[in-house]
Amino acid sequence: MKETFNMTALDSRILDAMQADSRLSNQEIATKIGSSPSSVWRRVRVMEQAGVINGFHLSVSAEMLGWSETVLVHVSLNTHSEQTTRAFTELIAESPEVLECYAVTGDHDYLLKVLATDMRAYYRFLEGRLMSREFISRTSSTVVMSKIKETSEVPVK
Repeated sequence: MKETFNMTALDSRILDAMQADSRLSNQEIATKIGSSPSSVWRRVRVMEQAGVINGFHLSVSAEMLGWSETVLVHVSLNTHSEQTTRAFTELIAESPEVLECYAVTGDHDYLLKVLATDMRAYYRFLEGRLMSREFISRTSSTVVMSKIKETSEVPVK
């Protein structure tokens, strides 16, 4: 298990400000949280080096780009060999419509978050990408009707 990062109160305030708006400059963050730009810069660098901050990302509206359907897909594999797991991992890595993939416990092996332009496109993905693979035994799909909450912000202690 990885060692956790020992957050200071300043670190928490910096992360809160950056998660709310990652485009803020060090000066703007400093003004917002009552610190100096040089302190903000140093703490951001420490958090980057420690792996607390993994990068800076742009949030894009999938719907505005024509991806109107979000589907959560449970996937079960036929076997759990190293070869099968690697083949599945490669398939997911080559599938741009899969935004997230988690190995999970319970009745299924994986949970995917998949985007599609419409239900016919999702069906083509399901039949052509997933179910056509001999190592996938079954899938179960849940169509997202409405997004109640969607965030990438991590609660800062």
